[in-house]
Amino acid sequence: MSQAVTEPTADRLALLYRITQTFNSSLDLNEVLNRVIDEVIAATHAGRGFVMLLGDDGSMEFRAARGIDHRTIDDPEFQISRSVVQRVAQEGRPLLTSNAQNDAWLGGRASVMALGLRSILCVPLQHKGATRGVIYVDNTVQEGIFTERDLDLLAAIASSAAVAIENARLFREVQDNVRNLRLLNEISTDLTSTLDLERVLRASLQRAQDAFNSAAASILMVEGDELVFRVALGGSAEQVKPFRVPLGQGIAGWVVQHAQGVVVNNPQHDPRYYKAVEAGTGFLAESLMAAPLIVNGRAFGVIEVINKPGGYSPGDLALLSTIAASASIALENARLYRIAVEQGRMERELQVAREVQSSLIPNATPTIPGWEFAARWQPARRVAGDFYDFVAIGDRLGLVIADVSDKGMPAALFMALSRSIVRASVSHVHSLAESIAQANRLICADAANGMFVTLFCAQVEPGSGEVRYVNAGHNPPLVCRAGSGECVKLGNSGMALGFFAGAEFAQHAVYLEPGDFVVLYTDGVTEALNTAEQEFGEERLRRLLLDHRDASAEDIASALGRAVAAFAGEAAPSDDVTFVIAKRL
Repeated sequence: MSQAVTEPTADRLALLYRITQTFNSSLDLNEVLNRVIDEVIAATHAGRGFVMLLGDDGSMEFRAARGIDHRTIDDPEFQISRSVVQRVAQEGRPLLTSNAQNDAWLGGRASVMALGLRSILCVPLQHKGATRGVIYVDNTVQEGIFTERDLDLLAAIASSAAVAIENARLFREVQDNVRNLRLLNEISTDLTSTLDLERVLRASLQRAQDAFNSAAASILMVEGDELVFRVALGGSAEQVKPFRVPLGQGIAGWVVQHAQGVVVNNPQHDPRYYKAVEAGTGFLAESLMAAPLIVNGRAFGVIEVINKPGGYSPGDLALLSTIAASASIALENARLYRIAVEQGRMERELQVAREVQSSLIPNATPTIPGWEFAARWQPARRVAGDFYDFVAIGDRLGLVIADVSDKGMPAALFMALSRSIVRASVSHVHSLAESIAQANRLICADAANGMFVTLFCAQVEPGSGEVRYVNAGHNPPLVCRAGSGECVKLGNSGMALGFFAGAEFAQHAVYLEPGDFVVLYTDGVTEALNTAEQEFGEERLRRLLLDHRDASAEDIASALGRAVAAFAGEAAPSDDVTFVIAKRL
């Protein structure tokens, strides 16, 4: 190359200065790229040219293509020999050919021959020693249109262009980061502005859809072994909601299973794609991106966006994953808040139920000359299935103790029903056995879900000490004799109430002498468990009663209550503890 050719001229320096100023007059990457190729075509008199940049995945991306008339040429129109671009990008060295048809390296290549390529000039865009892309120009009409001088000039332009492109790229990156931070701040504000779960779901999804300019978006949540559409926006949103995706199937199922986000820019060819939704709605997914919703290391849902113009990038997935992380926390907070609200409501309802139920339990024991009475009622939960009652029946006193099957609110409701029925029955029917039989018929008519009640009912004749009783499947009460110092069981005389409407019951009688007392109790007394899971037991009960047989009814009740509590210790109560003591003085 001659000195005259390589020595910079004043015109060339002025051109490079003007081009550099032009490149650096904008920080918009697309505008910079178009200015670069316009200046290159003008300087080299090429018929057309383009700029390609290295993408995040290492592939060359077609970015700006222009003709000599400065008209933008679309990618599909701009047919080129990619071997030229690949060689320059890989080797980082420029390429100049005066006649590609006869070039030793290019000649005979099908693309070169088919496109009629002649003069080609391609130089790398390098910044800090790394190739960031290429500038390419060609002419399909003339041979030898490009010279070594053009090659030197294009290399100099490429050097300035690389700096301008890098500056624009960095500026766009900063802009994108600022935009993403602003978006994340807006999303954070949205997500923390409410604890309403549905509003949180919709706010999260709407922001994600807007952020990526997506045609559709959805949030799927794990329910059992399926993913269900909780919220859907955009195309076919209403039609998609009834669909359920089996866990492990579809791209969403894969994301949950692996707790990992994914970008699929051609889902139709992805074996994970779940086509049942598309077949049912007619909505075609051309690009798709999904990120898991994770709390405590467990994926409980997926947020996905569909059909972004140009497809999704790894940077998009990083942003969606950040959105999903914020949404996960907000959704978990909303879920916990909903649970807390529901628990609070249930607590209030249970408190009201406890107060109502407590009002059904006698607040005082009867006062009858020659007799003492005491009772305890200690629910294991907020409400109980046990109850006891004192009912005036003419000149007699009715004693009732009962234990409803099941626990919690159902048992409490059934307890209230049973108490009312038994109280009404024993007050209006002369025979105790007939009273219990009538109560059983009424309870059977209202019993549901197999619930039943064991019951012991007695009529005390204060003057004679006679106690008539019916035991309907309940724990046998104990009669403690002052004279003999023994405890006698009062056996069963019929089945529990609520099983069989036609059940018959037998009536029995026992006499209490002065000093004798009878103890009615539920199985929460004898079956009380300690931390070693041992039962209080009937034998312990017998010994305690005999040890306190000379005490008052109230003192016996207090001793029994303390003994059961001391035996259980730190163990949580497993059943209601209820007992009634009637002592003849």
